[in-house]
Amino acid sequence: MINPLVFAHNRHAVLIDCLRRSAELLAQSERFAVYLLAGGTDKQPEAEIVVVHRFGRAEIDNNIGYFVANELLPLLNSTRQSDFEHLVGAIVRSIDIDERYAWHLFYDNSLAALERAIAEPQDIPDFIWPFGAIYNQVLLLAKGQTLLDVGACFGFLPLIYARRQAREDASQPQQNGASHEKRRIVGCDLDPALMQLANDYVRQSDLHQVEFVVADLLAADAARLGTFDMVTCLHMLEHLAFDQTMPALTALWQRTGKRLIICVPLEEIPDPRFGHQQVFDAARLHALGQELGGSYRYFEHHGGWLVVDRL
Repeated sequence: MINPLVFAHNRHAVLIDCLRRSAELLAQSERFAVYLLAGGTDKQPEAEIVVVHRFGRAEIDNNIGYFVANELLPLLNSTRQSDFEHLVGAIVRSIDIDERYAWHLFYDNSLAALERAIAEPQDIPDFIWPFGAIYNQVLLLAKGQTLLDVGACFGFLPLIYARRQAREDASQPQQNGASHEKRRIVGCDLDPALMQLANDYVRQSDLHQVEFVVADLLAADAARLGTFDMVTCLHMLEHLAFDQTMPALTALWQRTGKRLIICVPLEEIPDPRFGHQQVFDAARLHALGQELGGSYRYFEHHGGWLVVDRL
């Protein structure tokens, strides 16, 4: 599929009115309409797809991904990860002429929604409430002062963890004039664009203890990341090829000082919309936990979990 143009219903009213009069409506749903622009010129020989969405500014958060995956991709007859990623980003950027402001709005709204989900859990099958439950489980399992989140994506977990620690520090009186200990919190991902977005938000938020870096866990220089009390890897291993799983777990364990926390979705087949390449079940996760040599436990809570501690 050619990456479609994306318009916001509330911002591009004049353009959308032209679409309604001159373009073919291919499909529509509660939040989306898909139009076909006829091609036929030297510069644009093929027809072009235009997507119109109905998200308001208050709805620009991580749930956009849920609606793209479950509502828009079926309209486009697509299950491609590249289409999913393009459409999520295009919808965020379409909300304002200032792209930086649009992404900051996305972060503000997403973090506020996730923290509400942490405080008041609900059983809603979207991209906010389940991940709020997952992040809350990590907070309950937290051990030590430093955190490395591998496969951080937008960086929500490190940001939530840093905000939680900042609130706790502010509520505790300083003793003898000493400052509260600064906690090193690092998120890493292969995608430079995602790490740039996260670091830009960190600068806006004044969360100086958080850093986002581009890093490949399987690369020879992964040791440069250092060692952390707690290492988390949430919904990342399913993106790897089967034969990369054990090397990745070994690399995670090498970065772990006290506790390694892993969570994966429990699927019957890999979901191509999100780039999943393999599936996990309880038996496989137990076997992987036994390989690491620490003390491990397995449980299920919005996915399968391994929590492995240094002996």
